[in-house]
Amino acid sequence: MDLITSFCGKVREVLESTENQTDIFARCRDLVSGLALTPVFLKETFQKYAADDEFLMNRALTADSNEVTLYIDPDRLFSLRLYIWDTAKCYPIHDHGSWGVVSCVAGVVLERKYKRVDDGSKPGYAKIREVKSATLKPGETTVVLPLNQGIHKMESVCQDSSSISLHLYGKPLIRRGYLECYNIHKDTVYRIMSPYRYTRAYVLKALGSIKEDWSAEILEQALMDKPYMRYEALRSLALVDKATALKYLETENVGEAPLKEKFGDLYEAIKKQGE
Repeated sequence: MDLITSFCGKVREVLESTENQTDIFARCRDLVSGLALTPVFLKETFQKYAADDEFLMNRALTADSNEVTLYIDPDRLFSLRLYIWDTAKCYPIHDHGSWGVVSCVAGVVLERKYKRVDDGSKPGYAKIREVKSATLKPGETTVVLPLNQGIHKMESVCQDSSSISLHLYGKPLIRRGYLECYNIHKDTVYRIMSPYRYTRAYVLKALGSIKEDWSAEILEQALMDKPYMRYEALRSLALVDKATALKYLETENVGEAPLKEKFGDLYEAIKKQGE
């Protein structure tokens, strides 16, 4: 049995034996640290990425170009991923849809944790402040919590080589289909999603700048899409036809609680437009 298969079997045992988050963190931190200190587990995967074109072209695209997906549990209880931190690139401040345990595999990784201090009611606006920072060396771990409780930023400390981190993520609190990223200098929040969806999201935003009947028609058609795309469509529709956007926000079932709250905030923000 290879190291990744053995590791994932042990994680599944933990998650099937308890729902206590403190217990899960304690046991999974030991497991993640142990795997991170055995970098030979990367050999087969890295060999394929480095030399197997067919393997590379058949990999599903994710929102993060520096991500390597190692395993996704068939029942979606957890996933195991690597992130490669280029010395020349700094990843944006972001949240997560689930809890996670992170360890350094190679190099040194700097993590900064943030707290959101606004109430989240204004679409596109977010005020955050840094509350903690620490460096991770191989085998050292940190944890993240879902949504606003897990806002952080990671980057490589090394100047001459990339750093690598190993991430174990639990079952998402809600499948939003995106991460929320924060610009601390502009007090803004924006979304990172699958490359398959990026262009559609940008087109929906662009339609809001075209004050034509056909633009509104296309945006109404987009309301049949998934909630996070419907949200973008309604933001743009409000710029073209405010009354229609409010009608949809008043009558639609907008899904699970976290997104329902965002749609509620959007409704209030649109009502105030032009007042």
